[in-house]
Amino acid sequence: MGQKTILLGLLLLPFMMFAQKSKTYRFQATNAMFPDTARAVGHQYQGKIFPANLHYIDSSVLVHVPAHFKPTKPLELVFWFHGWYNHIDSATAHFHLLEQFDASGRNAVFVFPEGPKNAPDSYGGKLEQPGVFDALVQEVLISLQRQKILKKKQMPLSNDLVITLAGHSGAYRVISKIITHANIEEVFLFDALYGGNENYMKWMAASEKHRLINIYTKDGGTRENSLLVAKDLKNKWNLNPVLVDEKDLTNWHLINHRILFIDSHQQHNEVITYQNNLERYLKIRDNAHPQ
Repeated sequence: MGQKTILLGLLLLPFMMFAQKSKTYRFQATNAMFPDTARAVGHQYQGKIFPANLHYIDSSVLVHVPAHFKPTKPLELVFWFHGWYNHIDSATAHFHLLEQFDASGRNAVFVFPEGPKNAPDSYGGKLEQPGVFDALVQEVLISLQRQKILKKKQMPLSNDLVITLAGHSGAYRVISKIITHANIEEVFLFDALYGGNENYMKWMAASEKHRLINIYTKDGGTRENSLLVAKDLKNKWNLNPVLVDEKDLTNWHLINHRILFIDSHQQHNEVITYQNNLERYLKIRDNAHPQ
């Protein structure tokens, strides 16, 4: 080994010693979506029974801390909720959620609670009840402290948190419930606006800080309702939703408009990964002067 190689190694050593790696772990949360009394005997859909012991007992919460994360105030948490016939592992892998989250560069922690596991069900379990989501957030913070990602002095108060809710398809329901009783700043709906219209519109009207991105498809079952909500936001709530075709969407739209309705030409399961949409929406903040 030559002298130059040794010298280069010595110069790089401090960076190698202090380089941070991403961390992904799970814990069982008391305030997870399930188990829940409303699904204690399972769920029936189109004549088929989805028993509780297979679909409604998993209280897992996946937490992912990117390598670039630095604890700051306000601390940011991004929650993801899956749709029908999915679970944490299938959705994370199929939609490249962690890869997109890391690539966004957002200084936040990714949190993914298990929903109705491999079931055709939009029910949000205990998270539909007031106070439960806030309690889950506190469990996440405690878990971050136990994992030595946050120190005790860095544990934030509720006012020191910025929370984004994002989800696909059937996730619309649990998100629409949470925003009625928790302090949520951002919502990303990926072909998911099947209902909960009044809750979403009231939430958007409640604060100019609230940001909504709703992407919908022609055949996913959300287009008609998305157009209805956009119309009502303008005519009934005096808000200014911006409707844009996905092929015309630019970073300027993402930066300058806080209410975006995006008409996608992709399929229902492609809207998350097409052009790395999750990464793109997370990366572009409404930190300019949203209209």
